[in-house]
Amino acid sequence: MPIPNYSVLKGDPTAGRVVFGNSPHYQITVQAAGGPFTVAVNIQSVDGSEVLYTVDHAFVPPDTASLLALPAGMTALESLPGGLALDFLRETIGGSAMVEPSAMALLPKSFPAGDRHNDLNNEVVDLLNRAIADADGAIYAFGSAFADGGQVDGIHDIHMNQGNPLNSHGQDNGIWQDGALFVNLPAQSTWIAIFIAFQTESWSTDANGNPVLAAAATP
Repeated sequence: MPIPNYSVLKGDPTAGRVVFGNSPHYQITVQAAGGPFTVAVNIQSVDGSEVLYTVDHAFVPPDTASLLALPAGMTALESLPGGLALDFLRETIGGSAMVEPSAMALLPKSFPAGDRHNDLNNEVVDLLNRAIADADGAIYAFGSAFADGGQVDGIHDIHMNQGNPLNSHGQDNGIWQDGALFVNLPAQSTWIAIFIAFQTESWSTDANGNPVLAAAATP
């Protein structure tokens, strides 16, 4: 079954911190209607869950006008083409794939999360600081909204959510439900996107988001 509560969170980032554990994340605090919210971004590879990532510093969203028109806060998305839902394998921008597997880099496991040599951590921190410095800077986080005590208070699964082996996170597979982090810096007329996937995920999936190949493809 697909990930629950596929959504996009739009808001004003105000702070961030590394949270260690079995799967270290960088948590960004976002202010918006109904918030504050927490955005949880994977920033370190762990055994069996190696992180692949790419950062596009010249990103052009597929539908900029609709993103800008979104109200601040959490917006539920239908996992269908033609809207704001994302699909790494099916979305095209200007005739090219939104995410090319060949552009993804493997994040090593040889340093602790938060270490200054963690390139993904550094990218997230840099983007957060730039968004805070921009008076109108905004973060758009796509993924699975989660609740605490019945109230939505954050979003996670900010990564590719298809192509998982059926015996490992296969229940999360689906199409048009991939996660990503977009940052809009109006003062610089710039959009930046962070795309994250896992080495175990296949880049060839069927209509249910399940891997087509017997073995996951490795970029």
